[in-house]
Amino acid sequence: MAKHAVVATAPAGQVEEPTVEVLVAEYLADLANAERPATTRRAYTSDLAAFTHYYAGPSAGITAQLLRGFFATLDGLSPATRARKQASLSSFLNWAYRQEAIPANPMVKLERVRLPDPQPRGVPRTTIAQILATIPRAQRRDRLLFHLVHETGVRIGEALAVHVEDLDLTVDDERLSVLGKGGRRRTILLDDPRLVAELRGYLKATGYRHGPLFRAAKNGRGGPLRYQSVQQRWAGYCAAVGATVTLHQLRHAHATELVNDGVSLATIRKRLGHKNLQTTARYANQSDATADAELRARRRRRDQRSS
Repeated sequence: MAKHAVVATAPAGQVEEPTVEVLVAEYLADLANAERPATTRRAYTSDLAAFTHYYAGPSAGITAQLLRGFFATLDGLSPATRARKQASLSSFLNWAYRQEAIPANPMVKLERVRLPDPQPRGVPRTTIAQILATIPRAQRRDRLLFHLVHETGVRIGEALAVHVEDLDLTVDDERLSVLGKGGRRRTILLDDPRLVAELRGYLKATGYRHGPLFRAAKNGRGGPLRYQSVQQRWAGYCAAVGATVTLHQLRHAHATELVNDGVSLATIRKRLGHKNLQTTARYANQSDATADAELRARRRRRDQRSS
């Protein structure tokens, strides 16, 4: 598809108006400087590249009519993908408005794709245990990475960004510091003894003292481990047991277990790094057995007080 505009040369004495391509490059640079998660930046880069391919002219040409035309080219995509692209473009345009590159965000004039609130998809611990059991013992990195996500609920992007310096291995008070969404850092208690033992064994075997905790083994250089590579390896382990489980479901499984074990939503919100309690509340559908046990415990406490 041909681009809809070219850059016009400004008259003498006037400042040339920035093009969309220039603004997008500056926006992505600001995201990097703000330490937004790499997965978020990759998604924004892809979504905004599609827009600049459609329109590469000056910022003044970004109108509601132009956006309607661009979104019409996305009709063949899934609602979730279209909603994500709309959100990426709206975020960019809000940034451009704050930079005074555009007079207003034209996205406010358009109807957005509305998706139902996603419901957590629980996975039994037995299924996850079967998948983890297929990972060869020699693959210490993979075993630790997926075990860590399941037992702490960290996002896979947060786990891949962990450095050895982010670990506090004080005996009986082991903790992990992660950088979450919005640049918010939180500390997570490593309360599973098996995970702690596996972590200590991994550090001893690798000899890592600083730098990324999880590293690629390609060519023996130990560079950063890519998200795509992790997805492929996890998919392979799942296929080995005939299971279909996403990496994000490991996080869901941890949250669901915490709810069913009676942990408060406020504590779960802090552990998962949710900004709003409403997000955490999606996990609050306890199992019948857990709900019944809680009600019986309440009845016993009341009866004891009245006796």
